[in-house]
Amino acid sequence: MPPQPQAAHLRRVSRTELWLGVVVGAGLSGVAIAWLLIANRLPSLDRLAMPRNIAAGTLAIVLMLVPVCRFRKHPSHVFASGLIAWSIVTLVYAILQIPFPRLEARMGTFHFFMLGALILGLASALLWVAQLVLGLCHSPAVPARRAH
Repeated sequence: MPPQPQAAHLRRVSRTELWLGVVVGAGLSGVAIAWLLIANRLPSLDRLAMPRNIAAGTLAIVLMLVPVCRFRKHPSHVFASGLIAWSIVTLVYAILQIPFPRLEARMGTFHFFMLGALILGLASALLWVAQLVLGLCHSPAVPARRAH
């Protein structure tokens, strides 16, 4: 029996979610590693701590907006892709606690993961509500009467 077109579309979307999540997770991990190394291994740049933190935070936010822009019509796909990305960053965060043990004192791995998952859940819910509101604005509230 040949696969149904809807099933093939679902597999393609799932694959897209996975790959986008992996790519965004790798990008976020790179930002986190660079941020941590610059902050801890280059004391000559301490006077630029605020611009460094703003730049790294902005880059992380831009990377997390990639799934939002790609799957803007499907909030569940935004959540799935973002959660894959955040899981990769959480794994890197856990590994980075080995050479930087004070990271654990700042925020534990579980709390780090839950913070990202909560933000992703809120973003997905807001995207869903925005879709509902826009859908209501573009459709008539009362169906038009048909003349008999």
